[in-house]
Amino acid sequence: MSVDFNAIYPWSDIQAVTIDGQAMVKIPAFYVKVGKAADGTTAAGRKCYWISDKPRSGFHLHPSFMRAGKAIPCFYFGGYEASADGSKAASLAGKSPWVNITIGNSRAACAARNTGTGDQAGWHLNNVYERSAISLLMMIELGTADVQTAINSGNVSTNGAAATGGTKAVWRNIHEFWGNVDEWVDGMKFNNYAVSMWDNKGNQTYVTTGATVPSGSGAIIKDMWETSGESFDLNDVFVPKTTTSGAGNYGSDGVWSNNGSDNALHVSGDWDDGARAGAFLFAAFTSASDAGGNIGFRLAKYPES
Repeated sequence: MSVDFNAIYPWSDIQAVTIDGQAMVKIPAFYVKVGKAADGTTAAGRKCYWISDKPRSGFHLHPSFMRAGKAIPCFYFGGYEASADGSKAASLAGKSPWVNITIGNSRAACAARNTGTGDQAGWHLNNVYERSAISLLMMIELGTADVQTAINSGNVSTNGAAATGGTKAVWRNIHEFWGNVDEWVDGMKFNNYAVSMWDNKGNQTYVTTGATVPSGSGAIIKDMWETSGESFDLNDVFVPKTTTSGAGNYGSDGVWSNNGSDNALHVSGDWDDGARAGAFLFAAFTSASDAGGNIGFRLAKYPES
């Protein structure tokens, strides 16, 4: 039986919008439950995700919709990888991705759009909760984590970046969510493989998770961490726990890591990562002070009034 996701919330309310001249995609708030499917069901014993448009027993608001301890109705995600608009980050088609920039300067370029209220407020570098919310919705709709196979491989086997929107790697008006250039993501950092991330109440306070990223250089992701604590739950994000040399549970998406003391997160994969690129590619090996010709970033926005 086929399912028309265009008629099901929240997919039905995902909208392409223009804000302050930027091509953004509205992601409406949803509640999520993670657990094992019950005996007697077709997915018995397997890890499953359930989505709801309202509070239900066992569900919680996905933390991408929390800001400073309060729920927000949506967030806006750049439809395109960031390009340069003077000192400001832009989200526009047909532009060269902005690369050779540190994660700190990426934050500043996104924040530079905050020049007032309404459309000129709430701009920020996309964060790990926002990215994970989109990855989750994408995986549920497609019925697979292997987005390259389900949609298109994108620009992953060439010698350089394509212009923004220049590939067929597009899901619900979000272009190049995988491939083309790697993208800095806020809200998670690493010290000798150990994972710290923002609390799940939207306070942007880093908490220690007890999880570690497996050592690797393009190893295929097998399983993700499920550890939780008072102010975090790794079920809400996608942090690799184990790797495999065979078939993974997330396509052929890869993980890169090392024992650096100030590493930041970038995701997606770039123009030469091949099958290792994807919605779940995870790179935890680059110092926050580094920049590279293959690493860019993406705008996001809170719904400011």
